[in-house]
Amino acid sequence: MALHTDTEIYKATYALCQLVTQLVASMPRNYKADFGADLRRDCMRLVRRVYEANTSDDKAGILQRMRQEVESINLSLRLSVDLRLVSRGQYARAIEITASIGKQASGWQKHAERALDAGLSRQSGQCAIESGRAAAPKGHRQAQQGYRRQQPQ
Repeated sequence: MALHTDTEIYKATYALCQLVTQLVASMPRNYKADFGADLRRDCMRLVRRVYEANTSDDKAGILQRMRQEVESINLSLRLSVDLRLVSRGQYARAIEITASIGKQASGWQKHAERALDAGLSRQSGQCAIESGRAAAPKGHRQAQQGYRRQQPQ
């Protein structure tokens, strides 16, 4: 398991958080306090979801909620451009990041669901050495061969 801060999805969520914080800072005062604060809070929640998904056994459920939150942020960003709180260029940058996050979360969710279906999810306390992943190439090959034998044809 990689550190959550080393993943591309974490970097994207953090970049979105930074961008939204800058966008909210330039919003008019009457929108900044409630609308902007909610938008920043939603972005911070995405960053925390990456950590949750990386450390949880129920990755698929967390990633599904994360994808829903990305859509909520997209809606807020769209409203902010329609209300002329942010420029179209700023909106385009933000949507590019949210699209990347959504794609990565979808891929990660599909991988987690396939792993769960195949019985590959790690049990609590199982370490990489036990699974053969941290072993030398020979150990890894042996672990892969054992996995292939277990799958029904």
